[in-house]
Parts: sequence; C-alpha cells; structure tokens
Amino acid sequence: MKPAETDRGFSNKLIRQFFIICTILLLGILLFYQLLFMLSAFFGAITLYIILRKPHKKFVRKYRWKKGLTSLFLMTCTIILFLVPLYFTVHFVVNRISPYLQSTEPFLNAIQTINNYISNRFDFILLTPNNLNKIKELASKVLPSIIGSSLIILTDIILMYFLLWFMLNKSFEMERWIKMNSPFNRKNTRLLMIETKDTILNNGIGIIVLGLIQGLFAMLGYFIFGINDPILWGLITGVASVIPFAGTMLVWVPLTLLLFANGDTSGGIGLTLYGFIIIGGIDNVMRFILQKKIAQTHPLITVFGVIVGLNLFGFWGLIFGPLMFSLFILLSKVYKKEYILTEKKVANTNYI
Repeated sequence: MKPAETDRGFSNKLIRQFFIICTILLLGILLFYQLLFMLSAFFGAITLYIILRKPHKKFVRKYRWKKGLTSLFLMTCTIILFLVPLYFTVHFVVNRISPYLQSTEPFLNAIQTINNYISNRFDFILLTPNNLNKIKELASKVLPSIIGSSLIILTDIILMYFLLWFMLNKSFEMERWIKMNSPFNRKNTRLLMIETKDTILNNGIGIIVLGLIQGLFAMLGYFIFGINDPILWGLITGVASVIPFAGTMLVWVPLTLLLFANGDTSGGIGLTLYGFIIIGGIDNVMRFILQKKIAQTHPLITVFGVIVGLNLFGFWGLIFGPLMFSLFILLSKVYKKEYILTEKKVANTNYI
C-alpha cells in the first residue's frame, strides 16, 4: 500500500514539475519574443559596460566617488566621444544620400557607365539589362530603408543607456548573480567571462577602430584622386571594412572603374595602387596590432554574423551579429569542456 502511494505521489510530483517547467518555458519564450526589439540595445549596453567596468571601479574604490555620480560621468563621456560624432556622421550621410532617394538615376547611370566601359574595353558583359533592372529595384528599396532606420537607432541608443545605468550601479550584484547561477564550475565560469569580455572587445572596439582608420585613409585617397563626395565614400568604405575577404574593395574598386570609364586613366591607376597598397595594407597592419591587444574573430564568423545581424538589428548588426555567433561558439566550447570531456574522462577512469 505504501509503495503504491509513494509511486503515485512521485508520479504526481513529476506531473507538477512538468507543468511548471512548461509554464516557465512558455512565459520565457513569450517574454523573449516581446523583448526581442531590445536585443541590440542589450548587446550595446554590455559592450559599454565591459569598456567602462574598470574605470568605474577605479573611481568608486580609489577616489571614493559615489556609484551614481561615477556612472553619470562615464556615460556622459561616452555620449560626447561616441554619440555626438555618430549624430553628425549620420546627419551628414543622410543629407548626402537624400538626393538618391528622390531619384536613383545618378546611381544607375554610374553603374551603366562602368558596365559600358568593361564591355567595350574587355569585350565582357558585366551586367545584363535584366540585372540592371534588378539593381534599380533593389536601390529603390534599400536606400529608403537606410534612412528609415535612423529612428530605430535612436530608440536603441536610449534603451542602451537605460540598461547601462543599472549595469554600472549594480555591477557587483550582477556579476555575483552570474557566478552563483552559472551552470558551469568556478574555473569554466571564469574562463567564460574572460573570453566573453575579449570577444565583445574585439567586436565592439576592434571592428569600429579598424573601420574608422580604413575609412579615413580611403577618404584621403578619394580626395587626392578626384572622387566626388570623398567624405561620404570614405564613410561607406569604413562600414564595408567589416565584410571579410572583399571588404573595402566593394567600394574603391567600382570607384576606380568609374574613373577609368570617365577617361581619367591616371586617376584610375593611382587609386588602384592606393587601394591595394594603402587601404588594403592598413587593414593587415591594424589587424596585426589589434591582435596583440584583443582576440581576433574568424572571418567566416564575421561573414555569417553580419548576414544574420543585419536581418535582426539593421545597422547595429554589423557589430552585434558577429558577436552573437562568437558567443554561441564560446558557450558551446565551454559546455563541451565542462560536461562532455569531463564525463569521458570519468568514464575512462572507471574503465581502467
């Protein structure tokens, strides 16, 4: 009688646990879906938190500043150093791109000029009329979406600083909670936190620094060789630097062909050499320098991360897309080290 009651009670307990777990999962999925719009702001807040974590602790512990005052001061510094230049950059780009929104003809005419030059010079048809029509349809959709994303970026920035405020003020409690609730042991939890920090610094700082430097050098080259709107094209080149393999060549190669197509042979030769030696060379030099400071992300992770990130986050996906892929691989690696390799080691020991 008692065993039956025990079995029945145990079964009832399992059923209750099953329903509780299902309820938790359903609520978690629902909450995640509703808060998905905050994902890019969350990644941005984590990136800034990791950058500001050490100086925040230094001001609080060494100089005895209050946490709230320190957080406000450091957040103000990031606004001056990051948001103000970003605002003027976006404002400049929007003003330059606006004419293309009203008419895509200048953009398409440039493509047609390059296409005609290649066809006549090398007897090779780069773009068929059908492909040109597809480019026209794509341009009419993509360009307005770039401008329309400005409001989304502003919302993400506000949410990002809202989250950052609480992260900085509750840094000790937050990190202690992570350590206490981590599914990994203390050693692997520490490894996960260190590698997460390195991954975020690589994507949050390394990509931006590299893109900024390449954009500045590209801007200088475009100005020297007579490209219209060198500042605009320099900024676009800096953004394109995040794409592995092709990267900046996606911008300066068509501009070079346009110089040749317009009869500026000396300018075309000069920009070709400048692109390969300076713009491409600075990429290798800076990656070598940054590699000594922060971890490097595999190119394929960057490629797939950018594709996924642009669909999820828009502009911010250039940074946070590769970050998501890197964190996914990092968590898989720590899980394998914590559970799979440990269980195999225990099994081999028992067998012996």
